[in-house]
Amino acid sequence: MKQASSKKWHVPTWTLVAIGLILNIVSALLTNFYIDDLARLSNDIVQRQQGNEKLIQLIWQQVETVERKREHVLVILNAAEMMQSSLPGEVAAQIEHDIGYWLPDIPVELSIESIPTLMEALNEVQTGQREKINDLYLVNQELINDNAGKMKAISRLRNLALFLQVLGLALVLARDLNRKDYR
Repeated sequence: MKQASSKKWHVPTWTLVAIGLILNIVSALLTNFYIDDLARLSNDIVQRQQGNEKLIQLIWQQVETVERKREHVLVILNAAEMMQSSLPGEVAAQIEHDIGYWLPDIPVELSIESIPTLMEALNEVQTGQREKINDLYLVNQELINDNAGKMKAISRLRNLALFLQVLGLALVLARDLNRKDYR
């Protein structure tokens, strides 16, 4: 029976140290270029989301403002009708001016007979504002999904960079474990 020859496999320590240093450099480059770039893109997405959320709040305030204007007109016209008098000219002009801001293309006339037309026009304004809110909400949902993908990629790349750093450090420390190369 032949005995298998026992050859010892030996890699020079300097090779392990060089590989370890290269892995640490790759990890640093990975962190510097890819992870930082993805983090910047993620921050841009978050800023866009926040901007959209602020815009949604502002548009919602406009919807509420239109609703208050509607209620104000109804109360004033109802009061004038109950008193069986017309609105004073200055009051009517101010209310028409306020409503005219929301209905620039429609002549505003404050009378009981014009209420259905006025309310329908204000409904259309509110519907348009709500559609803008819905569109911004859907855009934000897409941004959330995009950001989740970026954060997942950042997490994976950080884990890879950490693994490369630990492996590189282990290979660099191999020099200290193999003292016979220095004797």
